[in-house]
Amino acid sequence: MPKEDRYHAVVRRCLQNAGSMVVKEQEYISIGSQHDTNRRLYIDLKAQRDGQLVLIEVKSLERSPVHELMELLGQYLIYQLALEYLSIDIPLYMAVPQIAYQNIIQHVLGQEMMARYTVPLLVFDPLNEVIVKWIPAH
Repeated sequence: MPKEDRYHAVVRRCLQNAGSMVVKEQEYISIGSQHDTNRRLYIDLKAQRDGQLVLIEVKSLERSPVHELMELLGQYLIYQLALEYLSIDIPLYMAVPQIAYQNIIQHVLGQEMMARYTVPLLVFDPLNEVIVKWIPAH
C-alpha cells in the first residue's frame, strides 16, 4: 500500500467537517487480465458527498510545484483512464491545499493545464481544516 500524502488525514477531516462521510481509505482499483499482469492503482479516499460517491487523490504540490503539477496531471489521467476502462462512474478529484492552488494552479501554467484537461479539484485550507471549493462544483 502506498505511503499517505502529508495532507491525507487533513483532507479526511476537511471532508468530515463538511458533512461528507469517508467510506474507504486507500481505495484500489485493479486493472489487467491476468494475475501476473494485474496492476493496482490506489486512490487516497472514497467519500460520500451530498449522496454521491467521489474519489479523492491528495496532493501537496510543495517540493517542486511544476514537477508535482506534472505528476498530478499524469496521475489524474492514468486514474481516469483506468476508471473509464473499468466502467467505474465515480468522479475523481485531486485535493490540493489552498496555497498550492494560488501558487501553481492559478499560475498561467496551471490555468492552461486546467483549460485543456479540466482536472476536477478539491481545494482545502489545511490550517482551518475546511474545504474552500470544489472545481467544478456539482
